[in-house]
Amino acid sequence: MRLLLTSTFLLVATLSFAQSQKDERTPFIAPEAAPKLERVLPPPPGLIDPRFYDDWTQYQWGLSVRDSERGQQARSDAFLNTFYFMERFSPVMDHPVTQEANPKLYLLLQRAHATEWTSNASVKAYYHRVRPYQQFKEPTLVPEHESPTDYSSYPSGHTMVSWLVGMILTAIDPQHTEGIMKVAYEMGQSRVIAGYHYQSDIEAGRYSASILFARLCAEPEFMTLLEQARLEFNGIQSPRPKIMKRRR
Repeated sequence: MRLLLTSTFLLVATLSFAQSQKDERTPFIAPEAAPKLERVLPPPPGLIDPRFYDDWTQYQWGLSVRDSERGQQARSDAFLNTFYFMERFSPVMDHPVTQEANPKLYLLLQRAHATEWTSNASVKAYYHRVRPYQQFKEPTLVPEHESPTDYSSYPSGHTMVSWLVGMILTAIDPQHTEGIMKVAYEMGQSRVIAGYHYQSDIEAGRYSASILFARLCAEPEFMTLLEQARLEFNGIQSPRPKIMKRRR
């Protein structure tokens, strides 16, 4: 009997863990229902396009600051996950945010990241743009992430998710909009410094995040979790649903 109870407990625990993992990685929008960003974004500038001059000059700026404190920050910004987002944005918010203190916000950001990842796959494959380090045959700040065949520079996914997180956190803590969006901006520019993206990739990533955020606002599940995270952040309990009493 004890063996049966133990086995049952382990099975339930395993299923619960699997379900929580699935929930954390479940996008708010199915890939086929996500905005087709390639129908919105213009093509990235080619090598002989006058707009590419800005990409090249920004790349040179990135090279010039790699050995500075800003360059160290750019390397740190390359390793994105929800824990890092909370750590990176906390200093400019009303109070620190952590998974333990803000589980609803953690889940919201996890799922938003999953949504971004599935939403930009189509446009990256469509434009298939060579990355700066591949084009110029120069090392990056994050050599462990380099790949000779990863042609997915446009738009920048790191920038897209950082800007999306910034917009979500602004909706939760509007009093610190400037500080939050400044961090989101810096995280995008870090990709230029690291040598993984052109400036036009960064700008397209911000446009893409704005489009995705607007689309997410039409999803009841996203809006519900966003409101729960806002109440949680402000130390307010979510209102309980009213129970209708039966009339006798």
